Amino acid sequence: MEYIFEDVVIKPSDAPRFLLDGVEVDIWCEELRDYHSKSIVEYVRESILEYESRGLDPFPEIVGKDVEKEMIKNALMSGSNVLFRGRKGYGKTTFSKSIAKLLPEKMLAVKGCKIGCDPTQPSCFSCKKKLLENEVVELTWIPRKWIRIAGDPMMTTRQLIGGISIQKIREGYDLDHPEVFTPGKVLKAHRGIAYFDELGAIPSALQTLLHELLEEKQITTPEGDIIPMKIDTIVIASTNPANYRGVSDIKEPLLDRMEEVFIGPPETLEEEIEIGLRNMSLRDGAILPDWHLKTLARIVRLARCKECRVSSFIEIEPSCRATIKLFDHLRASATRKGHVCAMLIDYGKNYEIVKLALRSRMEVEYDEISKDDVIVKLTEEALNKTCSEIYNKIPRDEFKDLMRDLSELCFEPIDVEKVDGIEDFDHVYRTLLLIARRREELSSALEILLESIKRCTGLIDKVGFGRYVYAGYET
Repeated sequence: MEYIFEDVVIKPSDAPRFLLDGVEVDIWCEELRDYHSKSIVEYVRESILEYESRGLDPFPEIVGKDVEKEMIKNALMSGSNVLFRGRKGYGKTTFSKSIAKLLPEKMLAVKGCKIGCDPTQPSCFSCKKKLLENEVVELTWIPRKWIRIAGDPMMTTRQLIGGISIQKIREGYDLDHPEVFTPGKVLKAHRGIAYFDELGAIPSALQTLLHELLEEKQITTPEGDIIPMKIDTIVIASTNPANYRGVSDIKEPLLDRMEEVFIGPPETLEEEIEIGLRNMSLRDGAILPDWHLKTLARIVRLARCKECRVSSFIEIEPSCRATIKLFDHLRASATRKGHVCAMLIDYGKNYEIVKLALRSRMEVEYDEISKDDVIVKLTEEALNKTCSEIYNKIPRDEFKDLMRDLSELCFEPIDVEKVDGIEDFDHVYRTLLLIARRREELSSALEILLESIKRCTGLIDKVGFGRYVYAGYET
């Protein structure tokens, strides 16, 4: 009992015999020495330095954000905790998981310990007792930890810290006895990353407990009982911007113990597309050509651009999750229709797949315009930009010859899903090769070419869903 609040350090000279998978091992041998005795901060520092010595990015899962990455590396190297501030869906959780990957894939721990104590620096009373009093102690491997603690105004002390009966300990019960100890999420994050998702939503009284965790690596219950454990963790927290709907305040003393890093939307269209592609759920199916990726990503980016007239109606803007789901829904729609490559007709007659991805991910500010109307206007604006790019790819000195070919191809209304013999129209085919990257994209490229000429010149008419005709002819 006298060592319940003491820091215990086990050295080779006074260590018990250690068993791993039933075999006695020397945990200080070269094979095992890197899996214990180091703090989480030390593991992270070593990992960052190793990445940088090899010229590699420690956070390859994060697209762009070079400045933010530098700030986070400095914060982690200095042993600081980090607060990500930014709107939902911009990668705060992904960033926290990327930080967790700086830890070893596995570490040695005392077998049966509910929080995974280090065999040389035990934290809980039960492990201290085992390591100081037992002749043989069994060990096990534990995987790297990333513990998500969701912000909840109704969170209790027991959920956050756990249930601990000091009286039972004084009566002689081990701390891991079911009547004594049930660890909460903070204690479960021992020797790992504790990720507080929406820190401000945690009740103020519990936020006060976290001051001590960040400063002293321990926690005192609201009743004044000091939890007899030193918690080795790095706290990564997230919150939305101030004045964002539903955001609660974070207590200033808690903010003073963290480094704040703002995480905003992707800076470029290319980064937006890369994030969407990396995170798609539907990995296989119809090809998504560049012009559709750009169009869908532009829809989302236009919704965030306050210089765009339509976006002035938007109160809550869509995040990267909208881009991801737009890609997923377009591929799903095209694959269901049996298309090898996605086409404009896969958006739906009234852009249903765009509405499906955006309705729950944005809010409009004024009643005089509906959410669906805003989505349609954003889609039209994005298509205009993409079609302008496609139109500008047409060589000016070949435009007349191209239109002559199109006047033959589209003499009568054509269905872009069923066009054959495009190779017979030399100037059309050569133009399509400037647009498409592979043969499978030709039908989709023809559709976007016709749509681009229609929007930019009016020389092509659209006479139905996926049907085009050369302007001036009877339909």
